[in-house]
Amino acid sequence: MTFSIIGHCPRTGAFGAAIATSDLAVGNRCVRLAHGRGAMLSQHRTDSRLGDLGIAALQEGQSADDAVTHVISSSPDIEWRQLGALDHTGRSAVFHGRRMYSIYTHSTGKNCLALGNILDNEHVTDAMANAFQQQPNQPLAERLLQALEAGLAAGGEVLGTLKSAALQVTGDHGIAAVDLRVDISDGRAVPDLRHLFDAYKGREAGLRAVALEPDSVPVQAKLFNASIQRIAQLGLETRFPTATHRDSWTVAD
Repeated sequence: MTFSIIGHCPRTGAFGAAIATSDLAVGNRCVRLAHGRGAMLSQHRTDSRLGDLGIAALQEGQSADDAVTHVISSSPDIEWRQLGALDHTGRSAVFHGRRMYSIYTHSTGKNCLALGNILDNEHVTDAMANAFQQQPNQPLAERLLQALEAGLAAGGEVLGTLKSAALQVTGDHGIAAVDLRVDISDGRAVPDLRHLFDAYKGREAGLRAVALEPDSVPVQAKLFNASIQRIAQLGLETRFPTATHRDSWTVAD
């Protein structure tokens, strides 16, 4: 009951994924990514440990085929699972367990793999892979989200009530460029994810600076002044002497 896509940007080394399902909190269960190394999907009666195992193999430099083969051999319940891997060369590999009872497919394109189960029809993943390849110069996150939207437009899941979705893209220094999750939605997980992503656009550089160069990011004047005022109201100036040391912070509107 999941449709997803993993993709790679050779220019930046980033890997990313977009995924939606009719269950809760799909983002933390099915997707595993490693910057510059690969992407792994583990879905359908998901065992998140299989994703962990697969991404570890890709991080070691194994091919997508070898990573999937390694995961398959690790589990006695593998016939319940659906796996997909994309390695740093752009090659992909998949596994569809024989205990899946629904329409399930996968589709490949340049630097992408779309994967789905309990689908409305056999064309969903084709639509996703095709959408991913339409505008190769767009940012990876946008291409992945457009692919997810194309999968929904093509039919998505068989019952169509999507409760969760996620969009993830890796970044250097171990800091994700995008990691957005709609963990519970009233059947509108993909539109909700688009709304969240549109609100997030433009924040990536600032959030990266907060992590890597915190001294370069000014303190927000509104929060700074409100904090000083509240400290004074509570008589906590000795414990929090911010007002006395204003010059220690760069403050901006």
